[in-house]
Amino acid sequence: MARFPFPELDVEKQAVYELFPINLTRMMLHTDGLTLPYWKYALSFRHATISAQVREQVIVRVAALAQCDYQLVQHKSEALRTGTSPELLADLIDRRHRQFDDPAVTALVGYVDSLVTHTGAEPDTLEALRKHFHDNEVAEITLLAGTYVLCAVFVNSLQVPPDEGPVDWAAADAYMKKEGL
Repeated sequence: MARFPFPELDVEKQAVYELFPINLTRMMLHTDGLTLPYWKYALSFRHATISAQVREQVIVRVAALAQCDYQLVQHKSEALRTGTSPELLADLIDRRHRQFDDPAVTALVGYVDSLVTHTGAEPDTLEALRKHFHDNEVAEITLLAGTYVLCAVFVNSLQVPPDEGPVDWAAADAYMKKEGL
């Protein structure tokens, strides 16, 4: 089966692609006017209340559950950079691993697993998560996980090939700060 093709890039689409030059952006340019709003929304989680470490742990867990290698390529190094140990990262990527030394991580993984597998978290996993996170953080975790499920569906369905390596997230953060995004 042939991979879904990238769109041809005219001058306007090329300019949008250059803002965040990865294969996901290029494939999203099939849409009319949705790529920039998507990136503004998705990148806004970099300024969320949840810590960068929790953010990346949620993303790699969703990627593992959704079997989305693209997301893993983009986010494993960022998970490590934000403080997740290599051992914990390996456990987060192992979909069978559900118990962790840190009860907050166990609750987080249980919630994300439930959310992804049931398209909505089960009440007991929500209550377990609320023992470790404030309600605004729970809401952010939920939106973040849902956003990366959506992204995984897009990437996996349209067979977006993984990039050569991850985004330079520090450079992306600097650009966002400079542009006021």
